[in-house]
Amino acid sequence: MQALDVKPLEIIISGSYYDSQIYDGKLYLWKNDGSITTVNWNKLIENININEQLKLVLKFSVQFGDNLYNNLLFQDVEIKDLILSKFKKLVENSIEISSANLASFIVSEQNNPLPFPHADSSIHYKTVYVGSQSGVSSSNCGYSRKKSLNPEAEKLCDIPVLSLSASHLTLAIAAGSEGLFDYYLGQNPSHKRNVPRHIFVQHSNFVRWLYPSVFSSSYFNDGYFADFKASNRRRSSIKKGYRKQQPELTQLTNLDNTPAEEKSSIASLEIGETQITNREFKKLISSSEIFTNNENEQSSIFTWGTHDKICSVTEKSIQLVKFYPKATEEQEKFINLGSIETEELLGDIISADSSFFGIVLEQEEGLLVITSLLKYIHFPGEPVNWRVFPKSKNYTNQLHIIYEDCIRIYSFNHDFFVDQENKKIGISFGV
Repeated sequence: MQALDVKPLEIIISGSYYDSQIYDGKLYLWKNDGSITTVNWNKLIENININEQLKLVLKFSVQFGDNLYNNLLFQDVEIKDLILSKFKKLVENSIEISSANLASFIVSEQNNPLPFPHADSSIHYKTVYVGSQSGVSSSNCGYSRKKSLNPEAEKLCDIPVLSLSASHLTLAIAAGSEGLFDYYLGQNPSHKRNVPRHIFVQHSNFVRWLYPSVFSSSYFNDGYFADFKASNRRRSSIKKGYRKQQPELTQLTNLDNTPAEEKSSIASLEIGETQITNREFKKLISSSEIFTNNENEQSSIFTWGTHDKICSVTEKSIQLVKFYPKATEEQEKFINLGSIETEELLGDIISADSSFFGIVLEQEEGLLVITSLLKYIHFPGEPVNWRVFPKSKNYTNQLHIIYEDCIRIYSFNHDFFVDQENKKIGISFGV
């Protein structure tokens, strides 16, 4: 068996950008001039000039990033080694796309209908959401052949946003000194306009989902886990079957102008979105309560949680807890995974996030990725923006880093071969 130290594939796209999202075969690029460019990602990849023998692994790398997880073919060592060797050859290629070359794959260029500049963005059920100091606004994807986004954006609420994250037909919103909110996106049974729900008042500047629950991070406190219980009580008429959900989902998407051959199941585009549930708030749990069993006495620099892992970074280590949402006993929900001593001192953390391939730490000198193989990869230079996509099916292995003159898209392909049950760093796939 070969060593798993596969370097990430790098794709460089020239241009001056502010933010990016990738969803359902489209790459959305917010430009600094206030416009949005939508790129046909699949056609762009298909036209990359690369050795014919590497085209299949290129597709797995940047178009179908989930399909190699738990693949039965990998039980054959020869096949597994062959795919590994192809990935290693793939990353030797330098893939750079100029503005002129990109033009051939642009679906639309339009004025940005959403507030700009924004603090954060997300795509959920084929709708783009952005948050800024003025609040949260949305615009449907796939509006027409000439405009990818509906030019008439909808203002949802006036809460100031530092971070937002979408799942379960709900936006979780970190609103700084105003605390943590969530906002239900589905149809209100009373047909009244939805209103934000204030979860707690502690400072919140970063929020991510852990199944139906959320974790709020802050520079001014240790972070809080907002525990929610999922149920189906919100819409009793939906209990009869999935078809009953369609009218509600259709209100969130504008599919009428989408060609039949381009339509796809909404649920299939996002991980963990096969069932829509009501979420009942139970209680707050501070990170100090979650990490009570850790023996490390160093003070935490930054704590965050995503999907099944909660991470707390100190200067010399990363403390890890695994979250089991279906555990019946409180003490069984948070299982201590111990701590990992870091190879280098970790100074001030500007931001952090998790994906399946590992964790990303933003520091003053640039980004540091610690992979699920405990490899350290540095991306020097101050980014304009960056993000990972653990909720977006097919792109879970991507990291987008925007610099002043380009966007660099990195595809991490080592995690397909990692034991998901026992890995410490990174979200566990399918466990």
